Parts: sequence; structure tokens; C-alpha cells
Amino acid sequence: MNIVLSHKSGKPIYSQIYEQIAAQIMSGELCAGEKLPPIRTVALNLRVSVIPVKQAWEQLEREGFISTAPGRGTFVSEMAHHEISDKRTATAKELLSRAVTACREMGLSMDELVELVREIW
Repeated sequence: MNIVLSHKSGKPIYSQIYEQIAAQIMSGELCAGEKLPPIRTVALNLRVSVIPVKQAWEQLEREGFISTAPGRGTFVSEMAHHEISDKRTATAKELLSRAVTACREMGLSMDELVELVREIW
């Protein structure tokens, strides 16, 4: 599990943690059944309070990415392939929706946007 925080991004710390762990689960970098380090350990390693790590863990658990077994720890959930695919698609749509809206507000046409996406890809 690799998490890199940016204190200049404007995004809350818990959101950065959540997004990076969710992405690692969706990409298969973190596998079903894999044990995550304790909240306090993550907070210590990231040099942040336990509060944002706990918030990220709670959101990950609410959305089915992880599950906690009292006394045993926190583990990456066993999700069916279609569930992971659905979450990846929903996340991509959300991110693209914000980007498309911003590009539309700047006056870019769909063709220009598609060309930019091809260039970046």
C-alpha cells in the first residue's frame, strides 16, 4: 500500500487517502483478503492525525472496499469482478464529468476535448 499526500492540493487528507486506496483496490494492486495496516500505523507513517485515516477507512468500508474484523484487523473485501468494474466505471464517470464540465466552460468543443484525451493517453 502506497499513499502520497499533498498538503497543497486543496483536497482533504482523508479524501486523498480514500481515493488512493480505492484506486489500488480497483487496479488489483491491493488484493482481496490482503490485510491493511492499523489506522494508527498509517497515521504515523503519513505523519497525520488518526482522524483523517479513520475517516478514509470508514468511507472505504461503507463503499465495500474493506471490512474490519474486530480483534483481527482490516482487510480488502472480496468483491466480485463486476462490482469492481462497476466501481471503476462510476469513479471514471465522476472524474470525467468534472473535467468535461471545466473544458466546456473554457469553450472547448467535443472534438478538441477528444483530441486532448488521445494526446494525454
